[in-house]
Amino acid sequence: MTINMPKKCIICGKEAKFKISGTNDYYCEECAIEYFGDVSCLVKVEEEAKKIRDLIKERLDDDQDIDVEVNISQED
Repeated sequence: MTINMPKKCIICGKEAKFKISGTNDYYCEECAIEYFGDVSCLVKVEEEAKKIRDLIKERLDDDQDIDVEVNISQED
């Protein structure tokens, strides 16, 4: 199952590429450059999404390991 809900720039409404860490403020590349000048201080939205995907995958893998352990112990 894939959920793809692109974040929108808070200034112009285009698809966001950057965000301010720890906030829900998202910016497209054009507005980020215009507003901040230096986008290196911002978090790339794709990097943040990858962290979340990795965390979910890790949790799902942990849940599957628990199920296997329960099944094995019930068979004994």
